[in-house]
Amino acid sequence: MEDVLERVAENIFVNRDERKIVLYKDVLAPEDELALEFSEILNEVGIRYVIVAGYVAILFGRSRRSDDIDFIIEPHTPDVFISLCGKLREKGFELFQGEITDESSLIRIYNDYLANGYAVKFFRNNITPAVEYKFAKTRVHFFSLENSWEVVLNDTYRLHVSPLELQIAYKVFLGSEKDVGDAVFLYTLFQKILDKEGMKHWAEVLGADLSVLERS
Repeated sequence: MEDVLERVAENIFVNRDERKIVLYKDVLAPEDELALEFSEILNEVGIRYVIVAGYVAILFGRSRRSDDIDFIIEPHTPDVFISLCGKLREKGFELFQGEITDESSLIRIYNDYLANGYAVKFFRNNITPAVEYKFAKTRVHFFSLENSWEVVLNDTYRLHVSPLELQIAYKVFLGSEKDVGDAVFLYTLFQKILDKEGMKHWAEVLGADLSVLERS
């Protein structure tokens, strides 16, 4: 293991300067397998993304399931969307909002959903988890894209996830028991390498009360 990596858990090492996390997992969850396959296809098409929301906690070991894996995407053209859907179709994916094999349907979906800030959902074999695919629209989205962390899984796979400080603050802001549980899990796991001032900044922007992290 490289000296620049700091151990935060038995199977997790961090290089804060490079925004890089090295993670080892003996068994991949269904969410892991889907996220890895989908991100690989995004890379093939040349689409920049960041993964946000509940899957980030699951990736690092939180023991729960999720119906969706949330991808925030750098906005792109309809032609890129059609190209992406072609590759996803080859891997057995379908679209909840329309027909993935019909170009006119894809253009409608692009215009009605993605261009208007709504997510589209890709699924396979009518089972969960599915992928929520949404263009970056807000300040938080674009910050996540520009400042994502790279996760290297088992020295082989790579994913880009939301900055930890923002992820924690946003989960606290959402406020449900599940979301706060995700926030507490990530905070407890990574607290010695977190930028506490950065996390406080995002909590103030979002209106989140971080004291729940210490009380839980």
